[in-house]
Amino acid sequence: MIESFRERPYAERHARRIIDWARREHPFYRRWISDPENPPILDRRTVLEHNDEIINGHPVTGSTSGSTGVPVLFSHSEDWQRRAAADTCRFVRLLGGPVQVVRIVYTAGGDLPQSDTLSISTPVSEQLAFVLRRRCEVGTVAITTYPTNAVMLSEEVHRSGADMGFIRRFGLYAESIEPAHLEAVRRAFPNARIWSTYSAMEFGMIAWICPYEPSFHHISAERLGVEVLRDDDTPAAPGERGRVVITDYFNRASPFIRYELGDYAVRGRCPCGRIHLPALSAIHGKIRGALLHRNGNRVLFADLSVALKAIPGIRQYQVLQTDVEEFTVRLVAPRRLDREVEAAFLDHFGYRPRTLRTEYLPEIPRGANGKYYASICTV
Repeated sequence: MIESFRERPYAERHARRIIDWARREHPFYRRWISDPENPPILDRRTVLEHNDEIINGHPVTGSTSGSTGVPVLFSHSEDWQRRAAADTCRFVRLLGGPVQVVRIVYTAGGDLPQSDTLSISTPVSEQLAFVLRRRCEVGTVAITTYPTNAVMLSEEVHRSGADMGFIRRFGLYAESIEPAHLEAVRRAFPNARIWSTYSAMEFGMIAWICPYEPSFHHISAERLGVEVLRDDDTPAAPGERGRVVITDYFNRASPFIRYELGDYAVRGRCPCGRIHLPALSAIHGKIRGALLHRNGNRVLFADLSVALKAIPGIRQYQVLQTDVEEFTVRLVAPRRLDREVEAAFLDHFGYRPRTLRTEYLPEIPRGANGKYYASICTV
């Protein structure tokens, strides 16, 4: 059996069950897994090359955000969705139960009128006004958004002098969380309990912050087998950073068996003593970042990311901004796409930067800290 799951009866039993099923029933995995005791690591490139075969005729129910490359398509059955929803409900109960929340996130259709979801592209002054308005209309006491946007919103709170003491809960997800993010939120929202989850579109919630020891995130180990591996594919020791590899025990519509997400994490033993699930002591995921518009506004990378991922042929990309008018776009692609990249900037910013370079690489490198930055702004 997979070394990471040995001496973990539940993990071993469910991993063996999905592996045996896939080798019998699934066209891709019949070829892919020759040794059921040690299936190969499934990287993103392989998934993209065989995406249709992995879905195997099931309806596409979603896709990854594509914030760091071409999106992966997947299928989730109703049973899978019930399990994921139950997992989320358990976490919400640990936080103290449901509350009235505003979500400031990426929305394909833009703002949703009369709802509690706001497009991440909305200027932060309007985001703040929306939160204050929803407090009066429905009693909003919580906010959920991306860490990068949380910092920008926190800065707007200080600039405006708004009293945000009514916010009791502040959620961060979809990006790596840095100490600076937490510090900014604590200053602007002094009464908020900050929570965070580690998630991926393919798997839903992978891990969630411990309510008693917030330095740790407990793994959703009832649904997922999470490995943290060294470069030689052996398990990383507790306290050692490694690659995140996940096996979904229950997805038979589009199985992901030993799928490498492209993130790094650190295993750890949570000292809370109350939640008997494995834990991560650090999570190094993908970072969206914010870019500087020539009008002086900071804008999140989300919209440009969507424009870039729509360009046929792009496998991976990264945007580096070194001055207001100087951008370098790093691409993994089989052909030159300079004109398409320029059009994406025109759609996103409304102008072409004075200097817009493109670099073509076999792979986008990670930073020295092991994190993958989809956008980097040094201005």
